[in-house]
Amino acid sequence: MAGPSHATPYPVYRRVLQAAVSAICLEQGFGSCDATAMETLTEMLQATLTEICHSAKAFAELGGRTEASAPDVCLAVADMGVRLEGMREYIRRPGKIQVSTPGIQTRVSTPRTLQAGERKNLPSHIPDHFPPFPDSHAYIRTSTHRQPVTEYVAIREKVASQKRDIERALTRFVAKTSGTQTLFPDNPTLYPLIACKPSPQPWLVALEPKDQVFEDEEDDDKEEMGVPERGEGLQQPDNPYLRGVKMPRRRF
Repeated sequence: MAGPSHATPYPVYRRVLQAAVSAICLEQGFGSCDATAMETLTEMLQATLTEICHSAKAFAELGGRTEASAPDVCLAVADMGVRLEGMREYIRRPGKIQVSTPGIQTRVSTPRTLQAGERKNLPSHIPDHFPPFPDSHAYIRTSTHRQPVTEYVAIREKVASQKRDIERALTRFVAKTSGTQTLFPDNPTLYPLIACKPSPQPWLVALEPKDQVFEDEEDDDKEEMGVPERGEGLQQPDNPYLRGVKMPRRRF
């Protein structure tokens, strides 16, 4: 007979039945017992008790009850053909061997390696035998992004901070790529300043128009596109109306 999985208390019940069979064998005068015989007797005792329990449950349900009582058990034993006359004397016999009650082993709970948040207790309308709630992140919805800041003061402060960072980064870049001056001769890297390049005609920069410079841009575009100069590498167009005049040959 194949037993249930090890997650059930089946092995414990099986050991209790083996202890009861061993006690009965000792009372009858046996000093030892073969393992096969012990397993057979235990299987017979288990089958008998299982059949009695099933019959007692059937009698209880027939009487409209959910739990079996003593009369139901007596009817189940009598239905199997076992006489009940000497049952009381056998139970109260002298010198019987008492089978010790199996000890209750405390269940060791496995500690959780990772627990996010605090677990909530079960509400009053949920029975206590139900499993507890899982971690809060498993069923509570949380937003994955923050709402954008729309306050005017906060936006202005953020823009000013970004502008300050950009100016500082640009200043450091120019200071590293060009000449610098320092206020501390002993340590030139302490507070570098961008070196000023003197111009012989500083007033000329203010007079030159820098906003709209078209001629320089056109010259640059011609150089990039490779526009040939006049008379260099000219090709005849395909349009006959645009071709140059071709003088006929003189015949002598």
